[in-house]
Amino acid sequence: MSTAIDFRQHLAKQLGFLARSCKSYGEGHIDEAIRIATVIRVLVHDTKNCVSLLKHLGAANINLASTVANIDVSRTVWFLGMGQFTASSSTLKYSENLGDDSIKISLPVTAWWNQIIYVRGSLKLSRKMIVLGAADKDGGAHIDAKLTPEYAALAESGAIGSLVYKGHDFHVTVQTENVHLGYIRQMGHEILKSTELGKLLP
Repeated sequence: MSTAIDFRQHLAKQLGFLARSCKSYGEGHIDEAIRIATVIRVLVHDTKNCVSLLKHLGAANINLASTVANIDVSRTVWFLGMGQFTASSSTLKYSENLGDDSIKISLPVTAWWNQIIYVRGSLKLSRKMIVLGAADKDGGAHIDAKLTPEYAALAESGAIGSLVYKGHDFHVTVQTENVHLGYIRQMGHEILKSTELGKLLP
């Protein structure tokens, strides 16, 4: 009996996991973003002890879809990168940008993984920092006693802003919540829209 691993079949399995988690997220189960992060880590993250699925497939240099245009990080002090936030009379909500026209550019895997997608002052976050914060610290594949400072900053209330309501006798501030999960969901959309990745399927 052959023991050879069919990495293309594993890719199909991982993309199936990803699609189901994205669907579940859209149905209101936003914690599925942590599972999305775990799939992305399996696909693209290499360490000295762990080989990514794309590297196993000899596809570590393919292009992945990005919904974020490249920016001059050295000149940028505020950049939300992914999605948008919308305000109503009482809420401030982060919304993913999942439309067919959402893809801005394509990037080689390493550039996609390390692209800066969030800037707030001196805080600059890449996909890698966000995904590994979720997968390695926040319950994807491991739960740590402390989150990384960068991931924690994106997860905190008001990470992309707040909305202030003022009246004669009241002052209410509404914070954005769970922005880190929305960012990860957007990355799942990018992976599923990556045509070169789809060409590797069996």
